[in-house]
Amino acid sequence: MQNCGSVNVGVLRNARLYALVDTCADEAAFKKIITDIIAGGVDIIQLRDKQADDRTLLARSKILKDCIAASQRNVLFIMNDRPDLAVIAGADGVHVGQEELPVPLVRQMVGTLLVGVSTHSIEQARQAVLDGADYIGAGPVYESATKKFTQLAGLDYLRKVAAEIEIPAFAIGGITEERLEEVFQTGVRRIAVSSVLMGADNPKEAAKSLWCRHRQSDSP
Repeated sequence: MQNCGSVNVGVLRNARLYALVDTCADEAAFKKIITDIIAGGVDIIQLRDKQADDRTLLARSKILKDCIAASQRNVLFIMNDRPDLAVIAGADGVHVGQEELPVPLVRQMVGTLLVGVSTHSIEQARQAVLDGADYIGAGPVYESATKKFTQLAGLDYLRKVAAEIEIPAFAIGGITEERLEEVFQTGVRRIAVSSVLMGADNPKEAAKSLWCRHRQSDSP
Protein backbone atom coordinates (compact mmCIF):
# COMPACT_ATOMS: atom_id res chain seq x y z
CA MET A 1 0.00 0.00 0.00
CA GLN A 2 1.49 3.35 -1.00
CA ASN A 3 -1.16 5.93 -0.18
CA CYS A 4 -0.32 8.35 2.60
CA GLY A 5 -2.10 10.72 4.94
CA SER A 6 -5.76 10.23 5.80
CA VAL A 7 -6.08 6.91 3.95
CA ASN A 8 -3.38 5.27 6.06
CA VAL A 9 -4.74 6.82 9.24
CA GLY A 10 -8.06 5.18 8.49
CA VAL A 11 -6.40 1.80 7.93
CA LEU A 12 -4.43 2.25 11.14
CA ARG A 13 -7.54 2.91 13.20
CA ASN A 14 -9.10 -0.32 11.96
CA ALA A 15 -5.92 -2.36 12.55
CA ARG A 16 -5.83 -4.92 15.35
CA LEU A 17 -2.96 -7.32 14.58
CA TYR A 18 0.55 -5.89 14.14
CA ALA A 19 3.51 -8.13 13.24
CA LEU A 20 7.20 -7.38 13.68
CA VAL A 21 9.43 -9.35 11.31
CA ASP A 22 13.16 -9.62 10.72
CA THR A 23 14.86 -10.15 7.37
CA CYS A 24 14.96 -13.97 7.76
CA ALA A 25 17.71 -16.25 6.48
CA ASP A 26 17.15 -15.34 2.84
CA GLU A 27 14.69 -13.70 0.45
CA ALA A 28 12.69 -16.88 -0.15
CA ALA A 29 12.12 -17.44 3.57
CA PHE A 30 11.18 -13.79 4.01
CA LYS A 31 8.68 -13.86 1.15
CA LYS A 32 7.05 -17.01 2.49
CA ILE A 33 6.50 -15.71 6.00
CA ILE A 34 5.24 -12.35 4.75
CA THR A 35 2.81 -14.06 2.37
CA ASP A 36 1.66 -16.39 5.16
CA ILE A 37 1.00 -13.76 7.81
CA ILE A 38 -0.80 -11.46 5.38
CA ALA A 39 -3.05 -14.37 4.43
CA GLY A 40 -3.53 -15.04 8.14
CA GLY A 41 -4.97 -11.59 8.75
CA VAL A 42 -2.11 -9.35 9.89
CA ASP A 43 -3.00 -5.66 9.47
CA ILE A 44 0.44 -4.04 9.91
CA ILE A 45 3.94 -5.38 9.27
CA GLN A 46 7.00 -3.72 10.76
CA LEU A 47 10.38 -4.58 9.27
CA ARG A 48 12.69 -4.70 12.27
CA ASP A 49 16.21 -6.10 12.09
CA LYS A 50 18.97 -4.36 14.01
CA GLN A 51 21.65 -6.53 12.39
CA ALA A 52 20.69 -6.08 8.74
CA ASP A 53 22.50 -3.61 6.49
CA ASP A 54 20.69 -0.91 4.54
CA ARG A 55 20.76 -2.74 1.20
CA THR A 56 19.22 -5.84 2.76
CA LEU A 57 16.50 -3.79 4.42
CA LEU A 58 15.67 -2.10 1.12
CA ALA A 59 15.64 -5.41 -0.76
CA ARG A 60 13.30 -6.94 1.84
CA SER A 61 11.15 -3.81 1.71
CA LYS A 62 10.53 -4.35 -1.99
CA ILE A 63 9.53 -7.96 -1.38
CA LEU A 64 7.23 -6.90 1.44
CA LYS A 65 5.53 -4.27 -0.70
CA ASP A 66 5.15 -6.70 -3.59
CA CYS A 67 3.53 -9.25 -1.27
CA ILE A 68 1.09 -6.66 0.06
CA ALA A 69 0.19 -5.55 -3.46
CA ALA A 70 -0.37 -9.16 -4.54
CA SER A 71 -2.65 -9.79 -1.58
CA GLN A 72 -4.93 -6.86 -2.47
CA ARG A 73 -5.35 -6.22 1.26
CA ASN A 74 -4.80 -2.87 2.98
CA VAL A 75 -1.79 -3.95 5.03
CA LEU A 76 0.49 -1.20 6.30
CA PHE A 77 4.28 -1.42 5.98
CA ILE A 78 6.24 0.21 8.81
CA MET A 79 10.03 0.60 8.90
CA ASN A 80 11.68 0.31 12.30
CA ASP A 81 13.93 3.12 13.54
CA ARG A 82 14.94 4.50 10.14
CA PRO A 83 12.97 7.50 8.85
CA ASP A 84 15.38 7.83 5.93
CA LEU A 85 14.88 4.25 4.77
CA ALA A 86 11.12 4.52 5.33
CA VAL A 87 11.00 7.34 2.79
CA ILE A 88 13.36 5.67 0.32
CA ALA A 89 11.54 2.33 0.55
CA GLY A 90 8.11 3.87 0.12
CA ALA A 91 6.92 2.57 3.48
CA ASP A 92 3.63 3.68 5.00
CA GLY A 93 5.35 4.77 8.17
CA VAL A 94 8.21 4.49 10.63
CA HIS A 95 8.39 3.32 14.23
CA VAL A 96 10.91 4.71 16.73
CA GLY A 97 11.83 3.94 20.32
CA GLN A 98 12.57 6.17 23.28
CA GLU A 99 16.28 6.19 22.40
CA GLU A 100 15.82 7.08 18.73
CA LEU A 101 15.02 10.41 17.08
CA PRO A 102 12.13 12.30 18.75
CA VAL A 103 8.75 12.21 17.03
CA PRO A 104 8.68 15.90 15.97
CA LEU A 105 12.01 15.52 14.17
CA VAL A 106 10.91 12.25 12.58
CA ARG A 107 7.77 14.01 11.38
CA GLN A 108 9.89 16.64 9.66
CA MET A 109 11.75 13.87 7.84
CA VAL A 110 8.83 11.70 6.75
CA GLY A 111 6.04 14.22 6.18
CA THR A 112 2.64 12.54 5.98
CA LEU A 113 3.91 9.02 6.67
CA LEU A 114 2.66 7.39 9.86
CA VAL A 115 4.85 7.74 12.93
CA GLY A 116 4.67 5.28 15.80
CA VAL A 117 6.64 5.27 19.06
CA SER A 118 7.37 2.71 21.75
CA THR A 119 6.21 3.71 25.22
CA HIS A 120 6.81 2.12 28.61
CA SER A 121 4.94 4.47 30.95
CA ILE A 122 1.86 6.66 30.90
CA GLU A 123 4.11 9.73 30.90
CA GLN A 124 5.78 8.56 27.71
CA ALA A 125 2.39 7.80 26.17
CA ARG A 126 1.14 11.29 26.98
CA GLN A 127 4.29 12.79 25.46
CA ALA A 128 3.82 10.72 22.31
CA VAL A 129 0.34 12.20 21.90
CA LEU A 130 1.63 15.72 22.48
CA ASP A 131 4.43 15.12 19.96
CA GLY A 132 1.95 14.10 17.28
CA ALA A 133 2.54 10.35 17.08
CA ASP A 134 -0.07 8.45 15.08
CA TYR A 135 0.06 5.40 17.36
CA ILE A 136 2.01 3.89 20.24
CA GLY A 137 3.38 0.53 21.20
CA ALA A 138 2.56 -0.07 24.89
CA GLY A 139 4.73 -2.42 26.88
CA PRO A 140 6.53 -4.59 27.48
CA VAL A 141 3.55 -6.39 28.98
CA TYR A 142 5.37 -9.68 29.56
CA GLU A 143 8.90 -11.01 29.14
CA SER A 144 9.73 -11.08 25.44
CA ALA A 145 11.67 -13.67 23.48
CA THR A 146 12.99 -11.05 21.08
CA LYS A 147 14.01 -8.19 23.36
CA LYS A 148 15.21 -8.00 26.96
CA PHE A 149 13.95 -5.35 29.36
CA THR A 150 15.06 -4.49 32.88
CA GLN A 151 11.48 -3.68 33.87
CA LEU A 152 8.03 -4.65 32.63
CA ALA A 153 5.29 -2.08 32.12
CA GLY A 154 2.73 -4.82 32.65
CA LEU A 155 -1.03 -5.00 32.47
CA ASP A 156 -1.48 -2.01 34.77
CA TYR A 157 0.14 0.22 32.17
CA LEU A 158 -2.29 -1.06 29.55
CA ARG A 159 -5.21 -0.14 31.82
CA LYS A 160 -3.90 3.41 32.10
CA VAL A 161 -3.47 3.64 28.32
CA ALA A 162 -6.99 2.34 27.70
CA ALA A 163 -8.43 4.88 30.11
CA GLU A 164 -6.57 7.92 28.81
CA ILE A 165 -4.86 7.58 25.42
CA GLU A 166 -7.05 8.11 22.36
CA ILE A 167 -4.61 7.32 19.55
CA PRO A 168 -4.27 3.63 18.60
CA ALA A 169 -2.23 1.66 21.14
CA PHE A 170 -0.78 -1.81 20.51
CA ALA A 171 0.08 -4.00 23.48
CA ILE A 172 3.52 -5.53 22.92
CA GLY A 173 5.95 -7.80 24.69
CA GLY A 174 5.42 -11.52 25.14
CA ILE A 175 1.88 -11.50 23.76
CA THR A 176 0.63 -15.03 23.06
CA GLU A 177 -2.77 -16.49 22.28
CA GLU A 178 -3.03 -17.79 25.84
CA ARG A 179 -2.54 -14.28 27.21
CA LEU A 180 -4.98 -12.49 24.93
CA GLU A 181 -7.93 -12.58 27.30
CA GLU A 182 -6.15 -10.81 30.16
CA VAL A 183 -4.65 -8.30 27.72
CA PHE A 184 -8.06 -7.49 26.24
CA GLN A 185 -9.55 -7.17 29.73
CA THR A 186 -7.38 -4.08 30.23
CA GLY A 187 -9.33 -2.31 27.49
CA VAL A 188 -6.45 -2.30 24.99
CA ARG A 189 -7.78 -4.08 21.91
CA ARG A 190 -4.74 -4.07 19.63
CA ILE A 191 -1.70 -6.33 19.84
CA ALA A 192 1.79 -6.44 18.34
CA VAL A 193 3.58 -9.79 18.08
CA SER A 194 6.82 -11.19 16.73
CA SER A 195 8.10 -14.56 17.96
CA VAL A 196 4.61 -16.06 18.12
CA LEU A 197 4.55 -15.73 14.31
CA MET A 198 8.23 -15.85 13.33
CA GLY A 199 8.81 -18.97 15.43
CA ALA A 200 5.60 -20.75 14.45
CA ASP A 201 5.62 -23.96 12.40
CA ASN A 202 2.69 -22.49 10.46
CA PRO A 203 2.78 -18.66 10.59
CA LYS A 204 -0.42 -18.36 8.55
CA GLU A 205 -2.43 -20.46 10.98
CA ALA A 206 -0.81 -18.73 13.97
CA ALA A 207 -1.84 -15.33 12.62
CA LYS A 208 -5.30 -16.59 11.73
CA SER A 209 -5.77 -18.00 15.24
CA LEU A 210 -4.84 -14.66 16.82
CA TRP A 211 -7.15 -12.86 14.41
CA CYS A 212 -10.05 -15.19 15.18
CA ARG A 213 -9.54 -14.95 18.94
CA HIS A 214 -9.68 -11.18 18.67
CA ARG A 215 -12.91 -11.23 16.68
CA GLN A 216 -14.46 -13.68 19.13
CA SER A 217 -13.60 -11.39 22.01
CA ASP A 218 -15.45 -8.57 20.23
CA SER A 219 -18.64 -10.62 20.01
CA PRO A 220 -21.39 -9.87 22.56
